[in-house]
Amino acid sequence: MMCQTSGRRLIGSWQGSANRDRYARRMAQRIAIVGGKPTWQRGMSATVTDLDYVTVTFPELGAWRPGRGGRAVIVFIADDKALDTVVDFVSEYPHIPVVAVIPELDLASFAKAVRAGASGAVDDADSHEVVGEALSAAIQDRVSAPIHLIRAMAQRVPPPPEMSASVDDSETAWLRALAGGETVAALAERIGYSERETYRMLGDLYQRLGVTNRTEAIIWATRHGVLDPD
Repeated sequence: MMCQTSGRRLIGSWQGSANRDRYARRMAQRIAIVGGKPTWQRGMSATVTDLDYVTVTFPELGAWRPGRGGRAVIVFIADDKALDTVVDFVSEYPHIPVVAVIPELDLASFAKAVRAGASGAVDDADSHEVVGEALSAAIQDRVSAPIHLIRAMAQRVPPPPEMSASVDDSETAWLRALAGGETVAALAERIGYSERETYRMLGDLYQRLGVTNRTEAIIWATRHGVLDPD
């Protein structure tokens, strides 16, 4: 009997320790749900919790201080004032990705959100699962957007009459890796540079190509055949 009791205590102790470890890991990965109606916040919190994150809710973005456990933000954009809070937040916490949820999302509102610093944007009418997918993409340093918006952006980038810039073999490999979904952090580790230095080199490349971000660089590379197999 004593052995059985001792065994039960050990199992209970192990389970308690495992639960505490799981809770500690989740607490280190907090997602802020900001703005919107209470019913929207509750539904979004349930979706994010299913992704094994802990959620915190705030009426406005300026109220959140991410701290060490802050991982990302999902913010409801009701007006331009909410976009201004995104600008302020990203300037203070550039390492925290922001996913904007926008009523009647179109190309203009998507572009405004990205210019404000959002890592992605989805329509308010999209399911919570779609928002969850956008969140996962943002955390992996990827942009998530409806395909019709990507196509609309591509159509707005006029092809130059001739190739105004060239890329070397290394830069071609970078563009192909980014187009394939590789994160900047993974690219930096693979090519042997720090993440900060890799961001700087990519920024120099974007400026030379006449683009402003990763998505536009991929569109440029596609138009000029850089992504075509050798």
